[in-house]
Amino acid sequence: MGEHPSVDEDFHRLVDSIYESAMDVAAMPAALDLFSRYTGTGSPRYLIWDKLAGHARLGVTPHGCFTSGIGLPDGVIPPSAPGQPAHAGTAHATSGAALAMEDGGASAVDVAVAADGSGLEQGFRLVDTAEICVLMSGTRTGHGRLDGTARERRLAHVMPHWVRAARMQQRNFELSGLASLGLAGLDTLDFGVMVLQADMRVRYANSWAEALVQADSHLALEQGVLHARDASLQAVLQRLLEGAVRGRGADAAAGSWMHITSGGQPVPIIVTPLVSRQPVEGPWQLPAAMMLFGNSESRSVLDAAVLTSLFGLSRKESIIAIRLAAGETLNEIAEREFLSPHTVRVHIRDTLRKTGTHRQSELVRLLHLLPGVNLMRARACPADRPREKQGKNG
Repeated sequence: MGEHPSVDEDFHRLVDSIYESAMDVAAMPAALDLFSRYTGTGSPRYLIWDKLAGHARLGVTPHGCFTSGIGLPDGVIPPSAPGQPAHAGTAHATSGAALAMEDGGASAVDVAVAADGSGLEQGFRLVDTAEICVLMSGTRTGHGRLDGTARERRLAHVMPHWVRAARMQQRNFELSGLASLGLAGLDTLDFGVMVLQADMRVRYANSWAEALVQADSHLALEQGVLHARDASLQAVLQRLLEGAVRGRGADAAAGSWMHITSGGQPVPIIVTPLVSRQPVEGPWQLPAAMMLFGNSESRSVLDAAVLTSLFGLSRKESIIAIRLAAGETLNEIAEREFLSPHTVRVHIRDTLRKTGTHRQSELVRLLHLLPGVNLMRARACPADRPREKQGKNG
């Protein structure tokens, strides 16, 4: 990577701060302040620009982080439009120090900074994709009195670290976003999901699992650890977990138990091994298992809004279909819905036609294949739809 700087406490302190800021945005103002002092750059600015929306997602200065009202600094070249070639880490300068960095198996990327700092004044692109552009900018007048050669050398040594840190930050943001979306999806389920270590420490619990534990005096979640107040139940849970995490391989096995809550409701508990398709081995990767709690409040996993959106059923047709899937007879449905048996038959006939089935048994099998998603709780329905839970009756 060319000439290495001599032992320089300020340089190493700055590099440590740069990589720390990649993991924690709150540390970035301090990193920019150190950068300004070390390179003699005035008004340093770090900007994550959303090309599709045409505005900044994040702006950082030595004075703090901002998520609104951030525009491109004067003199900064606008990021290229989506679809145009991206030149990550390349400043728009024709002369100056240049370094080459290998990014995994990719080809070398030129990192150039003009001797007079014009690269930063025009916007130095740390990351440039079709969706975002991460820019650094600054002025030539800053802290200290460095001559042009000294400033060029310092910028050439520091900027590759900003490029690497920006790529790390982008990847962390992507992974964090995917994880948040996955967890939000689990919260829409009408049964409890927990991920536990063998020591009963809970790594994750969706909203139904948390609600069940809070309502059941037989169970408790204290300081992140699940435990049963009854010694025999505690032994059962421990045995199920140990079986599911044993060896992380062929020896691991799923197990189940019927738990009776303090309110007298039966809740099936299923514990199954949890192994990633791409396992990450390491000293911090501990064996884990997934514990599923049945939802005793729901007698049917179906939701009327799902049937309406999938098959175009009317509200009454959806309710009758749900009752039919729950095992009710034609006369029971007629009585509960205050309809004549003939009217119920007509609704079932229309439902068969709309769903492409020919017999009630085919309809029931189809309905049992549908996911148990409550669209009302997931806020996917119009606001004026009645808020009763259609599948809980009967």
